Parts: sequence; structure tokens; C-alpha cells
Amino acid sequence: MSVNDPLLKDLKGSVLGLIENINGNCFILDSNVGLIEFCILIEKVFSYGLNAQGNFVFTRQTEAWSWLESSVNNDNDIASFKYSSAVKFVKQEECLSTNKGRLRALIRYCLNDGCLYVPVKHFVRDSKSKAIIYKQNSILGDEILSEIFLSVLLQVSKIKFKLDASNTSFLDYTWDLPEVLKLELVPCKSLGISVSFVQEKALIVHIQSSSVLAENANVCVGDVLDSLNGVHICSSVKGKLNSIVRNSRGQPVLVKIVKVRNSKTNDLFSPIVALMKQLKLDPGISFNSSQDKGSGRKNKNSSTGFSAKYVGSSYIGMLGNTRQIDIAYKNLLSPFRQSETDKERKIVKKFVNIEIGELGVKVYDCETSQVILQHSFMEISACGSVTLMPNYFAYIVGDGYCDVATDFTCHIFYSKDIDLVFTLLQSIGQGFRRTHYAV
Repeated sequence: MSVNDPLLKDLKGSVLGLIENINGNCFILDSNVGLIEFCILIEKVFSYGLNAQGNFVFTRQTEAWSWLESSVNNDNDIASFKYSSAVKFVKQEECLSTNKGRLRALIRYCLNDGCLYVPVKHFVRDSKSKAIIYKQNSILGDEILSEIFLSVLLQVSKIKFKLDASNTSFLDYTWDLPEVLKLELVPCKSLGISVSFVQEKALIVHIQSSSVLAENANVCVGDVLDSLNGVHICSSVKGKLNSIVRNSRGQPVLVKIVKVRNSKTNDLFSPIVALMKQLKLDPGISFNSSQDKGSGRKNKNSSTGFSAKYVGSSYIGMLGNTRQIDIAYKNLLSPFRQSETDKERKIVKKFVNIEIGELGVKVYDCETSQVILQHSFMEISACGSVTLMPNYFAYIVGDGYCDVATDFTCHIFYSKDIDLVFTLLQSIGQGFRRTHYAV
């Protein structure tokens, strides 16, 4: 490899670019236009020319994080202590699941502390490890080029960086950093949101109106709930979300939100957009509690849904299980009732279209196209057909999220098509059994 390696040349030029774009306080911030390019070049040097490890049966590619993690030494100088601390902090980052993400986080930690040269200084003098880990034609595998790289890092250690080292949630995916919102909310028992887990990220899929988070217009559907009272939110804690909030015991609730849309540039963060697409959420729409009720009128371009007759609704009290459907049907259509509308029941008898979306159910009046019912899957506790009368079917909703609701109402429909009834109930059932969790 030539002494004038193009990657090292680009790295030197990138360092000069960083200094030229430095801010008035002599710090390099995350907003520095040359920072990402510089970090990518550092990552390339560490990752280029790694030897495969193993035998003739099984081999695996060595990763830079593996040797950098083990390069912690017992030197008593301040730089070595800072590097050891940086490695420790990265290991504690629960949001990082790949060694690529850990390498990126380590680079950012070390830039802040001016200690990125520490592992390289020891590595270039260890010819045995150098030959095992890197190929000879790589920068870190070459005697001269590794010394040049070390000199660049020593120069970088004299530059003052002030990066947000806590913004690590998406380093597994990209060097680009999303906007992060840190909130301190009033003590509460519930945040009033629903999240769905995809690739270990908790995407907000619903914001309940009048909830504590709905009052903050900066939080919208598509944002990621990253941490709650200091606990990183991933699939392993999805059954403990409410207990995490309740454990604050009258103390403010600390919430960390990763934004899908940058509030200054209005740009969408592409890794979160990809997650939204997996949940079939429209990445072009981000909305908060003031918008989650919909426009009230059916879009002309939307699908027609399932045609049925909306018979009416019946209040069923504190129980919201499927056994209440037969009771509600008898209550609604009892011949001994003189009034079609009273405190416990309401007979409607309208032809409707029922649409099953990703987040809930909408029922449109066929004549006016107005939305007459709209419920999220978090509010639906059960669905099914009436015993011995399978043409009548229903779903039950609570006065809030079904796991905390105390009053339930059963909405009853009729269709001549038994197969359509079965398909519709399956769709509703799959919807409220999805991995949506109330917080």
C-alpha cells in the first residue's frame, strides 16, 4: 500500500474541514457540516482490512469493536482512564444491539474526551496483534500507515468536541442523528399513548386526546419512545410500561422521545420512516392528539371496507368479554322495550361501511360518508357473533384503553353474508391482538 493512502488523505482533509467550520466557542458540535464525513472516514480506517477468524469449517469476520473493547489497559494517565470510561459507557448502552453501533458510539465518546488515539497507540506497537487482526495491506496492518493514522488521531485529540453522546439510539442504522426530545411531565398514572414494537423500537401509533403527552404538540405518531424514567424501552419491557410510570410515585415522569420529523428542517428521519412502513403507517403523515380524531368525513379515494347494517349499541357495564355480546343483543332488540333509545341502548339501523385500519376501526354512514364510530384497537376488548344468530356480530369498546376501562359498550351489526362476518371479525381480532401497548 502506498504511503500516500487515499483514505488517509481524505481523513487529513476532513480534519482541516472540521477546523474551518468550528463554531465561535471553539467547539465542534453535532451541527458541524463536516462531522459525519469525518466520523465515517474514522470508521472506515478501523473496519478496513480486518482478517477473518476461525478454521476451515467456520470463519467469521473480525469486527473493530472487538479489539477496541479489549484494548483497555492499566496505564495511570488521564487519557487511558478516559478511554476505559468510554468503553464502559458504550457497553452500558442498551439501545445498541450491533458492534457497528457500538464502534460508532465509542468514536463519539472518545472524540468528546480526546482519547481516540489511546487504543491505536498501544496497537501499533503490538506487531503480533496487528498481524492477527489486520491484513498487511490495510492502514492499521501497515507499519508506516498505522503510525500516520496515530499522528492524525493525536492531532484530533487537541480539538475540542462537544457532541451529544447520549444520542445513540439509531447508531446501529446510521451516522445521521435524529432530533431528541427530553420531557419532564407532571406526575401521572398513564401517558395516554399506544406503542407498537418493531426491531426493538417502540413506535408511537396512537396518542389519546387530553393525555399528558397530547398536551405537548411536539410529540406525534411515528415518534419513538426511547426511554421512560431512565429505563430504555425495548421489547423486553413491553409488559412493564405502565408499572415503570407508576413506580415514579408522585414524582415527575421523565420521557425521552426520538422524533421522526425534525422540527427545524421538517425532514423525516429515514430509519424511523422504514420502521413506520413495516407497521403500514403513512410516513408522510405525522399527527398529534389534536388530529387523531380524523376529519369526520370519508376520503373519496379510500377503500369501501365491509358493507353491513349498524343495528345499534348497548351499554353492558363493567365487563367487556365476549360473553356480553349475547346479553347486549338481547338488551338491544328486546321486544319488551318500548323506547328505541334509553340510557342503556340506542337502536340505529343504518347501512354502513366498516373499515379496519392498522390502528383501529372506522364506521362510515353510507348515505352521508360521515364517520359515526371510530375506535382504536386499544379501546376494543372483544369481538364476536351472536350465538345461534351468526349474521349478527359485534365488538365491545371501553371508556378508555380496555385494560383500564371501567364501562363498556357493545356495538352490534348485521350482514347477510356469513363469510364476510367471519372475515371482518378475524380482521378486528388480529388488530387488537397486535403488539400495541398502552403507556
